[in-house]
Amino acid sequence: MKEALDCFQRGKSFLTISHVQPDGDALASQLAIGLGLEQLGKKVVYFNDGDIPESLKFLPKAKEVVSVLPDQPQFDVVISCDCGSLARLGDKFLKYKNYKTLVNVDHHFSNDRYGNINVVMPEAASTGEVVWGLLEKLNVTLTKDIATNIYCTLVTDTGSFRYSNTKTHTLQLAARMLEAGTNPEEVSEHLFESQPYEAFLLLSRVLNRMELSKDKKYSWSVIYQKDLKETGTKYEVTEEFINYPRSIRGVWVAVLFKELQDGHYKVSLRSKTDAIDVSSICQKFQGGGHKRASACILKGKFEEVKTKLFHEIEEALSKQERQRG
Repeated sequence: MKEALDCFQRGKSFLTISHVQPDGDALASQLAIGLGLEQLGKKVVYFNDGDIPESLKFLPKAKEVVSVLPDQPQFDVVISCDCGSLARLGDKFLKYKNYKTLVNVDHHFSNDRYGNINVVMPEAASTGEVVWGLLEKLNVTLTKDIATNIYCTLVTDTGSFRYSNTKTHTLQLAARMLEAGTNPEEVSEHLFESQPYEAFLLLSRVLNRMELSKDKKYSWSVIYQKDLKETGTKYEVTEEFINYPRSIRGVWVAVLFKELQDGHYKVSLRSKTDAIDVSSICQKFQGGGHKRASACILKGKFEEVKTKLFHEIEEALSKQERQRG
């Protein structure tokens, strides 16, 4: 962490970036660290290789995120937030060489340490928690705008404080963000209660396709490209869909397949127990994430993709059964 702090203190121009199709932790972490650096008199540009989800546009500074990398003298520092691998920062950034130092700030234990400087803390509930730890050491004042972003990271990555990564210090940090002016009702309304009607048309299809394995220990559904076209939706509205198969009694692993445009499927996995590490499953397909929440991309016809993935899930379930026995 000291190396990163020194880099932030020395640098004058910064580019903050998060992974493509950012979730609440990714975007809000990026915005929070940029706000803190601006407070210290630094020049900051916010970038993401894609569209910002509607549900996150309320976040302070979100309107300043650009999707085109600036053609200017080299940035002193690029800060990537909540991104486990360089590739997930997007094709535009992979071709971009206009910077001196890349600082990788994250909390995924599967992070591959691609930065010149890496601040990766798997014990943190969110990347936002790591970001605030850095800003605090830089003596940044906790403003309402920074607090709202940090609070958003905590809410999204703990499942509204329902998941096992919710610790005493997580709730204490959330309380501190509220003391700084965060409005939890406003954050929750934007994140969870502002879905377009069309999202529910899509959800009905996902629920109708939901299936259980023979042993009823894992459940899955799929979203096809035609579903998006026919309901007039984008994948950004599906962030919470995987929680439906996950909530079934007796299910240990939930899977949501999303058909991409190039013959690939993005696969999201959720586990109800640390005993079944879905990140290890995803790593076999060059993906990753957390023990209980991970993703990967598989290429092929849907039945082929299902077969490959279900084999690994069944192996993990079988291993867990042997360990319990």
